Amino acid sequence: MIYLALFVILVLQAAATLQQVRQYKKTVRRLCQLGSVGIGSKKGKLAPGNIVVIACDQDGRITGGEILEGYTILSRFQALQQITGKTIYELHDEYQALPAKQQKAYKAHLQALEALILRLNTVEA
Repeated sequence: MIYLALFVILVLQAAATLQQVRQYKKTVRRLCQLGSVGIGSKKGKLAPGNIVVIACDQDGRITGGEILEGYTILSRFQALQQITGKTIYELHDEYQALPAKQQKAYKAHLQALEALILRLNTVEA
């Protein structure tokens, strides 16, 4: 009986993981249509982890962004509407100006922005 319960839990875990991967791919495809995409992640130990996907145009202006945050498989990507319209450079500087403790909360955002900055600088060179 215990083995059956463990097997059921394992199958449910696999199904939930598959669902999250599908959701992630769908989000990345959707944001790729808005421009170049940068992705960042922050793993949580006691705090929830997150994945941030940010899209920008060739000028560095953010055209869209979404975040997946939480502990459970029930989490969904949420739009980051407050960053749309800003440039990746402005937002990066804004996050860098925060105190170190607050910067940790935006680690995934910073990773996504740095990926976009690197991508745009590589294209220009």
